[in-house]
Amino acid sequence: MLVEVDDHVAGEVLGTIAPTRTFAGGFPRDDDRQAIEGRERGALAFLVVDDGVVVGTCGTHGPPSHEGAIELGWGLVVGARGRGVGSAAVSQLLADVTARCPAATVIAHTEWRVDEGTLVADSPASEAILRRLGFVADDVPTAPGERAWRLERPAAVPTS
Repeated sequence: MLVEVDDHVAGEVLGTIAPTRTFAGGFPRDDDRQAIEGRERGALAFLVVDDGVVVGTCGTHGPPSHEGAIELGWGLVVGARGRGVGSAAVSQLLADVTARCPAATVIAHTEWRVDEGTLVADSPASEAILRRLGFVADDVPTAPGERAWRLERPAAVPTS
């Protein structure tokens, strides 16, 4: 389940307001704090809640760019990984973002490294989530250690 971050929720996560939610061990991570603070730049931020416990954050890195692209990001505490929580959260996030910004190009980035001449994902689970949701990786890395993904949408059928 996702809970959109407003000023009150942000205060709970950042420690300026006493929390009314249960946080998993290890939450908030530095990345979670940065996601919450990104709201000042126009980013969307959501808490990822699993069985009543906040286990991470997801959202966008900012509003759509001048080119019309919007970038997704997410992260979970270690104990919440590998159980489908991230997949469900990113699926909900994608539905929300495409409803709010239907014309935007949706992108995501994953970290990678070259191991014995082979491109290896630092988070194969994150790349699997993106593939399941219809994202396709660019053939050429955008930067050292970074792989860009774009949501492939079916072409619009022309109406006569």
